[in-house]
Amino acid sequence: MRVITIKSVEVLDEALQIEVHYCFGMEQHTDYVFKPRGEELYSATIVMEESDHVIKQVREATESCPGHEFILDDLDMDSNIVTTYRFKNGEVLEKKSNIS
Repeated sequence: MRVITIKSVEVLDEALQIEVHYCFGMEQHTDYVFKPRGEELYSATIVMEESDHVIKQVREATESCPGHEFILDDLDMDSNIVTTYRFKNGEVLEKKSNIS
């Protein structure tokens, strides 16, 4: 199983949080109701078997959010390894793996 957490680096207003949520397609994966609360960091966590398609989807979707940077943590629960990605404008800025 994989646990994916996506966070914005900077605070986003409520309207932008909603836009990001749908742009990233998180409404298709989340098992909770997304409720933005004023100006906060955007954050969503999902659990799934395979994470590659979601990572690709989020990376590509960041192109639709120009100037905003996002961090995606991909936890492999079997190996206990977390791979962290930093995305901005559709590009991977950084990728690193750590044993949690």
